[in-house]
Amino acid sequence: METAPLLSSVGGLPGPTTLQDHPAFLRASHSPWRIIPQNVLVILRGFVLAYLSAVTVMVANDKLTTESEFTNWRHFFDFAIVSFFLVLVYHIITFSWTFTHLYYPHVEETDGIESYIISAMSLPRNMASLRNQFYFTLFYATAVVFSFMNSTVYWFITRQNEAGEPEEPPPDLSSISALPALPDTPFSDLFGEGWFKAFVLINLYGITSVIMMIEILFFNSVKRPFAIGSHLVGLILFSGLYLGWAAIGKLVTGWFAFDWLDESKVGSQEAVTAYCIGFVLLAPLSESHRRIIHLTPSS
Repeated sequence: METAPLLSSVGGLPGPTTLQDHPAFLRASHSPWRIIPQNVLVILRGFVLAYLSAVTVMVANDKLTTESEFTNWRHFFDFAIVSFFLVLVYHIITFSWTFTHLYYPHVEETDGIESYIISAMSLPRNMASLRNQFYFTLFYATAVVFSFMNSTVYWFITRQNEAGEPEEPPPDLSSISALPALPDTPFSDLFGEGWFKAFVLINLYGITSVIMMIEILFFNSVKRPFAIGSHLVGLILFSGLYLGWAAIGKLVTGWFAFDWLDESKVGSQEAVTAYCIGFVLLAPLSESHRRIIHLTPSS
């Protein structure tokens, strides 16, 4: 991959650290590709953030207007909403950092309300803190991994359970030469409720993962962390915490975040436990997938 140097050590910018030559915060604000300079990256990040913001409005409209026997509070416990929220917050942060790093490199030169806004949008002051870098890279990894997990669980488990066994269409006995009815085409149920519902579902369970893959490949040059074990433990912990959050949601709203959390649908408590273990183990597997994508060298 052809890359461009991130920074120089002049102009008050931080120099190399012992573990990483540039802080992860700065690397999140720079593309590893020479053909994507800083001003182009700001435009690209702005486009992605605008798209995600529009999708947020559409998702909210769809979720809040869809009739259900359960309260709308259940959406706070929906894994798709949680993972989408993490992706949205990540892109708000990285767009703010990229924008201010390019156009407002010296925050102290601004004053008034503008100064407060720019300060809030700017890179952290203590960028050399390894602890803060760990927290950010773990948040970044969680946003990516949860989006991958969300897509995997929906397309390979949830949809398969909802589809069930396909029913063979009854033969047409009115004519001997009549051909049997064709079965439904794949994804016919997805587009059977209009484009709006399909657009929301595809974005929640597909496009967000694609956006994060583009983020990994083109939008940032964050290096793979040295504390790999700590990241894996953190991802497993967050996956387990979500299952706890889903359990709280069941107590509060009576709604199961996943059908496989419902013992009456999977057959036994042992099956629920097996699904939960698989969900938690999916986190490190998704992280491995992220690392494979992230094997591009960065400066």
